[in-house]
Amino acid sequence: MRERPFHPESVRSILVVRLYFLGDVVVSIPVFEALKRRFPEAEVSVLVKRRARDVLAGNPNIDEIIVYDAVENYHSPVWLWKLARELRRRRFDLAVDLTGDHRSSLLLLFAEPSFTVGFSHAGFGLGRILDRSVPYRASGHVADHFVSAVETVGATLPGTPVPRIYLSADELRSARELLAESGLARDSDYIVIAPGAGGPLRVWPAERFGEVAALAKERLGLSTAVAGSPKDKGLVEDVVAASDGTAVSLGGRTSVRELAAVAAGAVALVGNDSGPLHVAAAVETPIVGILGPTTQDTWGPRAVERRLLTAGYPCSPCDQRAPCQRPDDPCIEAVSVEDVMTALAEFAGGKRA
Repeated sequence: MRERPFHPESVRSILVVRLYFLGDVVVSIPVFEALKRRFPEAEVSVLVKRRARDVLAGNPNIDEIIVYDAVENYHSPVWLWKLARELRRRRFDLAVDLTGDHRSSLLLLFAEPSFTVGFSHAGFGLGRILDRSVPYRASGHVADHFVSAVETVGATLPGTPVPRIYLSADELRSARELLAESGLARDSDYIVIAPGAGGPLRVWPAERFGEVAALAKERLGLSTAVAGSPKDKGLVEDVVAASDGTAVSLGGRTSVRELAAVAAGAVALVGNDSGPLHVAAAVETPIVGILGPTTQDTWGPRAVERRLLTAGYPCSPCDQRAPCQRPDDPCIEAVSVEDVMTALAEFAGGKRA
């Protein structure tokens, strides 16, 4: 590890690197508030993948969003070098590596910021580029862990770190228009179902989501909008087909910010452990999360109101890379429709704006 003195009074520009998944970026949001509280005069820039840009737009603690063009250039060493050269030209006073893999470490190695903090698990000695490092913990909530990286330079938060996505009034109005165009009555109270997830062990059956939509209408008087990325469009249509005509499809029709705005007007969002669950929590919408093999203690979204459902099997949580130990009775399927409806009914008395 390099030994260089840190001069907080000289920090005028900060770069935060957070390259990976949407949910990961959402739970990193409190870091920016901590940095602005500690360095209010500094310009804070963040380097993220294109899809994650939307959850950071409008955040008053972020001055600039730099997009890492992962779709076209993720594996291009030439493009990586050009980006590193541009970052080096900027001469950032402080860099925060919240990714800690080989790519982010190499970027910061070549970018040569004045001082670097981050996680020390990059491997191959790349963690040694850090001036101050934080060991990556396997326990505890990841939002706390991310903030701990910047605590090494005096950036702290009062209370529990809670992510927040900032939306405009125009975005909220546009979301209601989109729902109306999709067939949802303008004055109806509704839930959002997000059936997608990052891996097959996290995906609750589409027919059960469809049954939840039907029962939400029958028992609670709630309409349903089913949302998903373009790759989830088939899954979204399966849920709509299983809903007895009570759900409308937003599959492939919403950007991340549009999803956030749709969720912001909902009574609740019901979904697997995935980005949309974190997005809904970050706009203060109640959530019903079906977590399956993941754990609420580490990755559970921090929402104003939440119900996180797990099977509690002895083998759960797991790393989801090895073959499932219970292939005929996976933990994700142990969560029943009635489990979800019981949780959802707790939120049905409240009406969203």
